[in-house]
Amino acid sequence: MELSFTRTGKRTYMAIATRDDGVVLRVPGLGNPTWLPHDIAHYVVEQTLRLKQGFWGSVAAGAIFHGMTVISGRQPPHAAARSQQVIQEMGQDGTEAEVLVGILVGIAEQGLDPLGPIARARVADAWRYPRDPAPEPIPPDDIQQICVALHVAKQQWDGLAIGQSITVSWPYHRSRKHVAARVS
Repeated sequence: MELSFTRTGKRTYMAIATRDDGVVLRVPGLGNPTWLPHDIAHYVVEQTLRLKQGFWGSVAAGAIFHGMTVISGRQPPHAAARSQQVIQEMGQDGTEAEVLVGILVGIAEQGLDPLGPIARARVADAWRYPRDPAPEPIPPDDIQQICVALHVAKQQWDGLAIGQSITVSWPYHRSRKHVAARVS
């Protein structure tokens, strides 16, 4: 799936997701980002941690969330039922992804040492969901990698003029290789 994040104003954006089945979706930007658009942060966190049932993995699998619009392409048979199934399967993983994005963006935005005790404690506290089996702890190196990637994404985003985009690939349904971001 290809994702394109377009700056539509000083503090506004939208995303276009082109799924592998050819369906193109408009994803409205959430809020008025002051640091980095929320959906880019989701991409960075979910891609680095390989969260296939977070927001973008679910979109790639066929989920269409409230507010999203199909702008082109033919949806496969039973697309609405598939969307509901994917959203239902996402369940706790989607909540965890949302919490992790908030915590990790906060660490990066505040300039905390990603390997330091404050950052590690925030991530550990966020990751303590009552669930069986308990999720593996997030390695400190992953926290550091995410914070670096968030800062790189912020620099790319800050360098965009209105109307310009950052385009990336969601790699986990086709291959595991990372596809670098490009600015257009």
